[in-house]
Amino acid sequence: MINTTIKHLGRLIPAFALFSLGSTSCIQDELPNSECDIEKIIIHHPNPETVFYRLSDSIRIVPPSDDEVKFEVRSNADLSLMNIEYVLTEGATRNNVSEYKADEIKIQTTSEDGKWNRLYTISFIVPQNAFSREKQIIEYNFEDHRLDGKYNIWLNDGDANYWASGNPGFKLSKSSAAPNEYPTIVEENGYSGHAVSLITRSTGTFGEMAGMPIAAGNLFAGSFDVSVALKDAMAATLFGKPFQLKPMRLKLMAKYQPGEKYKRLVNKKLVEVPGMVDYPDVYAVLYKNTDAQGKTVTLRGDDGKTNPNIVARAFLSESQAKSISADKWTEINIPFEVLEEIDEDRLESRGYNFAIVFTSSFAGGEFSGAVGSTLTIDEVRLICNEDEE
Repeated sequence: MINTTIKHLGRLIPAFALFSLGSTSCIQDELPNSECDIEKIIIHHPNPETVFYRLSDSIRIVPPSDDEVKFEVRSNADLSLMNIEYVLTEGATRNNVSEYKADEIKIQTTSEDGKWNRLYTISFIVPQNAFSREKQIIEYNFEDHRLDGKYNIWLNDGDANYWASGNPGFKLSKSSAAPNEYPTIVEENGYSGHAVSLITRSTGTFGEMAGMPIAAGNLFAGSFDVSVALKDAMAATLFGKPFQLKPMRLKLMAKYQPGEKYKRLVNKKLVEVPGMVDYPDVYAVLYKNTDAQGKTVTLRGDDGKTNPNIVARAFLSESQAKSISADKWTEINIPFEVLEEIDEDRLESRGYNFAIVFTSSFAGGEFSGAVGSTLTIDEVRLICNEDEE
């Protein structure tokens, strides 16, 4: 049974400024902030390895639309020495714990202007094996989605923290964009029901000033840390979720239309590359989520394909990518290549993460590509444990 006598940090952590748009000669007092969100929760413990499977599990980025936050902990976790740090929107305050329940805490926040409140439920759960160890086909159909402020997010079996995209980063550069103007959007006419369209977009004047003139549409299993998006875009994309099966084959239905003019980022400026045609990227990896010293490993945008902890991989080849039709659905079928024997004990103890990544421009992570390039995906199938004919 989990001990939930929890200490809270005595100080509030204000949300930090993400960027400055400049200064003016006349400074006026700003109106009090009306937001009262918890943006991030950090769990501190003197022996975190006895509580979490990975140290990264102790930090949760909280989407603005969520008021329930779940931390996965070990079955014998002792939380009595745990401190909880809250990162709040600017000016917001946190009231005392309003209610205790078994393995659950309720927190009320108040906006700086005093007009708004939110009630958050923070729970600590022991994860169960999501799938049996027999042959499984995991389905991603993208029917479960919702607006999160200005842009769409996708849920996986009700989990709003499984899929992530660069949409929050795009909002920093084009806050006036409508939901269908973001890089990752809902496509109503999918192969079956709804699909996801990933579109390479211009980030406008601000994006150009920041040296990030385009944003490739992307969707991936993991999280996006908007707080570092402008400083280090690769560090903002964190790939992978704990996984306890052996991936064998990745299948999906796709369409692709390359944009008209391919441009490469050179010295923070886009330069057109005559004759170059954009193409999409799709890949999935299984990787060890700790290193030899037990330190947490999380793949990022710059090592998602190359990290030495990867033990199995399925990469869409350039020829496959360029064969995807623009006007009819193309079936993609990619077997996993096993680089290192997958350890059953490690699987059982959640020692592997699985990451799957889709993007509309193959060099989008380098801010190169063709504006307008569109990859539409649907009916993704992950075959695990045994290959199928």
